[in-house]
Amino acid sequence: MKAKVLALGVLLMAVPLFAHHGGASLYDMSKEVTLDATVTEYQWTNPHVEIGLDAKDNKGKVRHWIIEANSPPVMANKGWNRKSLQPGEVIKITFNPSQRGGSVGRFIKLVKADGKEMLRG
Repeated sequence: MKAKVLALGVLLMAVPLFAHHGGASLYDMSKEVTLDATVTEYQWTNPHVEIGLDAKDNKGKVRHWIIEANSPPVMANKGWNRKSLQPGEVIKITFNPSQRGGSVGRFIKLVKADGKEMLRG
């Protein structure tokens, strides 16, 4: 009986992990998009750092994007912190786009206006 309860507990804990860590199923890892953009928000929160940005599409229309990065501890290992980006800051950002065509992506790298390159943690 204890083994069944333990197995059920492990299974129930694993389901949210698979749902949360679906990066390969959410983003097209075979494609990279690079945009000149303006940061609109920067959230240094678990489980993932998020970068909101505005960038013009190929028709000149501004499109809002949300880019998902790694967790704060992982990003900190690459030199990031809660003040690494500020709203209004102009950047060049590279990410894997959504497989479903939405305005979301998985962060790869960015280059700040001063030329400093910041990588995914």
